[in-house]
Amino acid sequence: MKRDVYKFCGECLVFTMAFAILLGFVVACSGSGDKDFVGGASGDAGVIAITDKQIAGVAQKGPLVKGSNVVLRETSAEGNLIPTGKEYYTTITGDKGEFAIDSINLESQYVLLSAEGYYTHEYDDNPLSECQMRLDAVSDLANRNTSNINLLTHFEYKRVLNLFKSGKSFAEAKKQAMTEVFAAFGVDMEAPLAEDLNIFNTTEGDRTLYNLSLFVDTRELWDPWEGELNSDEEWEHWTNPDRVNCPNLQIFIDGIADDFADDGVLSDSIMQHLARQAYDQAREHVAAEFYSEENMRAKDSVDPGSFEILTMKKKKYDFGKFLFLNYMGVEQCTEDLWGEVRKFERPIVRYNPNLEQMAPLDSGYLLCDGYSWEIKTKEQIDSLTMRIDHESGTMVDLRDGKKYKTVSFVFNGKNYEWMAEDLKYETTSGLYSWTTAMQIDDEYMNRPLDESLIDSLHQGICPVGWHVANVRDWADLITYVGGLENLLDETWRTGGKSDFAKSTAGVFHNRFDFNLEPMDKEYLRLYYHTYAHESFAGENTQELWMALYQYCVENNEMWACDLDQRYRNFNTKLNQIPIYIGSGAWPQDDHPLEKARVRCVKN
Repeated sequence: MKRDVYKFCGECLVFTMAFAILLGFVVACSGSGDKDFVGGASGDAGVIAITDKQIAGVAQKGPLVKGSNVVLRETSAEGNLIPTGKEYYTTITGDKGEFAIDSINLESQYVLLSAEGYYTHEYDDNPLSECQMRLDAVSDLANRNTSNINLLTHFEYKRVLNLFKSGKSFAEAKKQAMTEVFAAFGVDMEAPLAEDLNIFNTTEGDRTLYNLSLFVDTRELWDPWEGELNSDEEWEHWTNPDRVNCPNLQIFIDGIADDFADDGVLSDSIMQHLARQAYDQAREHVAAEFYSEENMRAKDSVDPGSFEILTMKKKKYDFGKFLFLNYMGVEQCTEDLWGEVRKFERPIVRYNPNLEQMAPLDSGYLLCDGYSWEIKTKEQIDSLTMRIDHESGTMVDLRDGKKYKTVSFVFNGKNYEWMAEDLKYETTSGLYSWTTAMQIDDEYMNRPLDESLIDSLHQGICPVGWHVANVRDWADLITYVGGLENLLDETWRTGGKSDFAKSTAGVFHNRFDFNLEPMDKEYLRLYYHTYAHESFAGENTQELWMALYQYCVENNEMWACDLDQRYRNFNTKLNQIPIYIGSGAWPQDDHPLEKARVRCVKN
């Protein structure tokens, strides 16, 4: 990678113990055999013949399965790494990818190794890989009896050959190639010999191999879906085993090795795909930021097997975050940076809705949500600060003389005027039980509601000429503004700590002057009484369903998905209970909320 390795500042949340895996130092195993080729750098010790040698090793992505083939190729005594045609064959015999070759007689200590076969995943309930993989290695057997074959030996393989051809000694070529491979992935450590590494061992080098092997073992990297978004064909691509394009796996890892071969760096054409996967992986497992040995063990005590699953998620998260931050050259997104934006000029592959396919995004912005960066285009950043069209006004509740701010807008041909503040009639807290909000008997907090008691525009505790905001009102409002986050005021930002529910909600506020204040400021939960009514299933309901469904699919917003389902299921008597409006966990649907706020809408 053509950039300095990222250094973490002390003011940022530093990577946890898992990142010592990637940033520590490792002492290479003894007996590495620094004998050099004739024809290499000045001072080479020369070629040494090998007599009656036995070597052992492991072949791993995940471990290659028993019966997989391993080949050792002799190279010429002239020290030019050209195979003589003499080969030794063996197979994998153990669950960790073990192999051994006896009675080896060679005219040079420098050998070429290959292993090919299916491998076992480190993380899957169905451990056998879909495809076979071939891994290569080049090694000096003069002073060693073991030589492993893995992704790092494969990535360095052609680079070592080219460096030797340019005049480097074998030892120099090996060290430089491994250093370059580590640097390309952002790993800042003394490079060990790749053939000494084993994913089941515990040095920092071993763990780096494991993390990289786990990262590469992702089908999205080597066999991505490249058709239209959200299509039946995409579902078929991911679920039908016959749709796996196995040649792409070998093409992918060979492509990395080939790209290293010439200059020891990975081109942007490869890194933009790796960075995309790193970003998606870090975002998917962001909860792992707070996993600890203690709480993972505690979880395992009540849910046996969960420790292994959580550990896997944490490793994937840590490495994905590490690789993405290094590639983009940004610090870790933390709560202190919540809402901040960083411009980037490095290409990364993202879905392009205009092209309806994945394509490089050459530049853009990163928005910190308090835990991880969100990739945004300039248009998306601009849209977050753009005022949402509305008219502001005021109204007076004649019952007590209180004045309330209002907002007015037009949605789907309907004029709306909402109170832009919570109703506080006969209370200073603004909290009501559902029956109080609806002005019906308290007994209906605990038993089914007589439908005749609720009108389609139900005044409840609101002033004359106004009604308690119903489910259609909320759906129209939230769809119009593009999400609950655009309805929040700014006062909640000073209360409570951030949480995953926060995301980027409320980063840019006062775009609509609606002033929603979450009751739970830590988890950004908003509780407002509302209701459905059977009359809502009439004219224009289909258009609202489609708007909600589209927003649900495109943005994965719970409020839209939930309201969409509620509109589609009026036969479940949902008009008898209040509907929860919020960005946190959903309460049970079998009883009204005990306490919530009220917003009124003009009839």
